[in-house]
Amino acid sequence: MANYEDHLALARQLHEDMKRAVTKGEWPIAVDAGFYTVFHGMEALNALECRDTYSFADAADILETMLEPKLGQQFVADYRYLFFFRRGALYGAHFPSGAQITEFVERANRSFATIQDYLRKAEHRPASAA
Repeated sequence: MANYEDHLALARQLHEDMKRAVTKGEWPIAVDAGFYTVFHGMEALNALECRDTYSFADAADILETMLEPKLGQQFVADYRYLFFFRRGALYGAHFPSGAQITEFVERANRSFATIQDYLRKAEHRPASAA
């Protein structure tokens, strides 16, 4: 299990990669980086409470049982959208439209902002910061 700081640093770097890929029109990179921005943000939250995911099934279970009360239903809806959009866009037989990429990026940005807001407000801190 990676620690809190590693997951958060990776999420921040992936977020920058997503933004850069969007400006260059590199939608496959934008989609992959956008999804993993949120995924590693969630893993940072999990690391705060000594949880870890070993599969996407674990991530979905933790999302619904542990993170939804903290991050809200909109976050859960956005994460599901990001997950299935990524799978369809990268492995499907179609190319997403500009409007679809815009919606994906908006949801990824909103989800990452939700995670960052939660972390700023969190009363608990990672053990390594104690």
